[in-house]
Amino acid sequence: MVLLVCSCQSSNSEISEDDTKENVSEILTKKDVQSLNYIEFVADAKVQKVIGSWEKYTEFQKVILDVKVANLSFFRDNNEILTVLIDELKTTIPEMVNTPQVMARIIALETTLYKLESNVNLSNAKKETVLSAVKELLIAFSNLNLQMNKKLEKESQNIQKPY
Repeated sequence: MVLLVCSCQSSNSEISEDDTKENVSEILTKKDVQSLNYIEFVADAKVQKVIGSWEKYTEFQKVILDVKVANLSFFRDNNEILTVLIDELKTTIPEMVNTPQVMARIIALETTLYKLESNVNLSNAKKETVLSAVKELLIAFSNLNLQMNKKLEKESQNIQKPY
């Protein structure tokens, strides 16, 4: 009789941990994410032409769009796919935007990505912590776009040096 009671208590605690994980992503709403205060830069037309065939950037952009609507399901127990995505993002950078500055922004993006993933997968994650990690990820992605814009803008300037 005692054994049965202990068995039931054990399974109840497992259920509550799963419920907690689900509640974090359910508590975070699209409105919460939209209320974040940050400057968003998008890739301009010149950059779009250069990175149009960069498939991993496009995939990552879809992840960011999901994050903007508070859909964090991509980050649930998905570490292997996340690692592959970021590795391929780093190794397939188009030549026109492949600079140390852009690579630094991708590495910063990688860091914030893993931080958000770890926060989402915590059993006791707090809404504020996850929201802060979301903001950091969105800022890092925006900074990547800004850096690519700056790279192509600087290249397009035709400054003649005096002799």
